[in-house]
Order: sequence, then structure tokens, then C-alpha cells
Amino acid sequence: MEHLNKTTGLILKNEKYVGGSVIFPWGEELLCITAGHNLYGKNFDEIPNLEEWSVSDYLGNCHGVRECLGDIDHAKEYDIIVLKLNSKEDLSLYLCPCFYTIPRNPKHSFLFRGKYESANEPILQKNLSFNVVCQDSIHKFLCDIDKEKLINSSFKTGSTWLSGWSGSGLFLDNHDELICFGVMIEIPNDGNDGQLKFTSVTAIDILGLDLKTQDSTLLNYDKKLSKNSLTSIIDQTTDEAISNWEKEPINKPQLDYINLKLPKVYQDKLLEEKKNYVIKRLIVGQTFLSSELRKNQSIFDCYDEAYKVYNLVDKEIDADSKKEARIGLNNMISEYEDYLKDQIGELLNVAEVKTLALYGISNWIANCSLSFTEDE
Repeated sequence: MEHLNKTTGLILKNEKYVGGSVIFPWGEELLCITAGHNLYGKNFDEIPNLEEWSVSDYLGNCHGVRECLGDIDHAKEYDIIVLKLNSKEDLSLYLCPCFYTIPRNPKHSFLFRGKYESANEPILQKNLSFNVVCQDSIHKFLCDIDKEKLINSSFKTGSTWLSGWSGSGLFLDNHDELICFGVMIEIPNDGNDGQLKFTSVTAIDILGLDLKTQDSTLLNYDKKLSKNSLTSIIDQTTDEAISNWEKEPINKPQLDYINLKLPKVYQDKLLEEKKNYVIKRLIVGQTFLSSELRKNQSIFDCYDEAYKVYNLVDKEIDADSKKEARIGLNNMISEYEDYLKDQIGELLNVAEVKTLALYGISNWIANCSLSFTEDE
């Protein structure tokens, strides 16, 4: 998550740290979003004197607070406000994230960058996942977090020692874009449930500030995993790339398996062509996994789990002839592709699922997993 630090703002009262925020340029202004109770108090019974408040950015620059969008009633109901900052800095030094609605897909992984009171610098916390929208408000939701991250060296859970996380922005992990969903407002039950509560940026619409928030369901299919990227990988996997793969000593064990198994399936005149097909599928699949699918860890994890589970399936093809071997191999390809469609078909398009299916089969040909045997 490169540049995430550029969106981290530290809320200060009389130069003393209070909580976190998401700081970003908007039009010709520098804004920040934070938890309402950071300014109005935990019981929402304090009226802030804005002259006492400032926000420190990633460069260490402090910006005074010019205006607060969200009165005490709004803060009490939604626990989210927007601060307009006095800033003479070049706004190009800051980044504006893309804002999305509550991320209800439990397969997505989230993170935040927060500072607790005793820490010197903000710390990255990862591997959060969506749990549920809160019953008391359609704008609030819970995320699960490893409970161990809420325990300090004295084995104390709770929001006391973690004071200062409030207002930290929740972002989508492993994505090329900075995607923000809201800000943290509470550690329920002193952290004993392993959950954090957030307010969605949708509550800001009520204040009349249109952040051009998008529907989070658009993220169920990662926009970065596009047909063009896959086409580019295929186009770059040339005959020269295949030849270079064969020459690499590290690939010799795989090449030996390929040369051992393919004669059991194809006629001699087709062996060179089919060998190149297997190698190309290996290269394309490996490149797609490392350069594209890895951009979205949650999608990669879903694929990886599906692959590992199917890898437990017996992949021995009984055949008395090359024709029977081809039929058995084609049936296995179809079966594995259907399996992947069931597991990750909602996350990837048809071409990507096909690519991963062919890669899986080719990988099993290139190791000891898939075998061809004759009936005795």
C-alpha cells in the first residue's frame, strides 16, 4: 500500500495527540475525516474551540482547523465529522483516496494505519475482514481483527491502551488504488470480541459534502484484473520465451516430466507442439498469478485455497491407448475448470478462470501429481 502514509493525519489538541484521521485534498481545500468524539468528547458533551485544534500530516506539517462539518448532534449519531484545514502547502503533496460504501464482501482484506497514544509513529494493522452492519445504524459496521493485536505486553485488552486509534481510515488491502471505506470509531467490549467498529463515509453525504462515493460491490471484481492485462501476458509469451524456459536448468525436472508423459497422450509428430503448449500455459499462468492476481490478496487466497483442495484429488488416468489418455485428460481439464468456476467464478472472468485451469493441469503434468497408467 504505497503512499498510504500520505493519507494519515494526526489530530492534535494544544499539540497533544488525540486520534487519527484521513487527510486528503478536495478541490482547492485540504480536508480530513475523523471520528466525531475526537473533538466532541467521548460523551459528546464538549464544544471544541477550533483554535486549539490542528492536524499533523506525514511531512510533520501542522494545519490549523478552519471549520468543522458536523455539529454535536451529527457527531453523536454517526460519530464522523469532516475538518476543513488551514494549509499553505502544495496540495499535490497529498493524495485523495477513492471512497466506497460499506465493504460487505467477507473475502476482502482491509487495513488501517493508526497510532495509539504511547506509540511514536502510526502502525499498520492488516488482515481485517467485514463482519456485519450494525443494527443501530446503516452507516456503521463491524470488522473482525486478530484479538492478539488488541492485547498489549501486559496482556491487557481494551480501548484504554489503544486510545488514539479512533478516526483511523479503513482501506482495502493489496490494491493499486487507495480505497477508503470509513473511519474507526470504537473498540467494542474492550476488544474481547476481536472486533472494531467503523462509520462509513456515506454518513458524510448527510453533511452536504459529495465525496463521489462508489458502490463497494464494484470491488467484487478487481478492476485491475482486466482482459487487457491477460492478453498482454499471452502476447509476451513468445516462442523465444518458451525456448528460454526450456534452457533454464531450474526447469529441467518439470521438462523431464513433460517429456515423459506427453508421449502417452499424443502421436510423435505432435509432441513438440503439445510440449510448447504445456510450457506456454505454465508461463502464462505463473505470470498472471504473480503480476496480476497478487494485486488482490483476497482473490489470490480464494484461488490458492481452491487449488490446494483440488490438489488432494487423485489425478491418475487409466488408459490403454493414446486416445483414451486424451479423453481422460480433456475430462480432467473440464472438471477442474468447472470446479474453479464454482469457487472463484464470481471474482474472475471466464478467460481468467480458463487460464488458471489450464495452468493447473499443466503444472500437474510437469510434476508427479498427474499420471497415466495402463490397465493390467
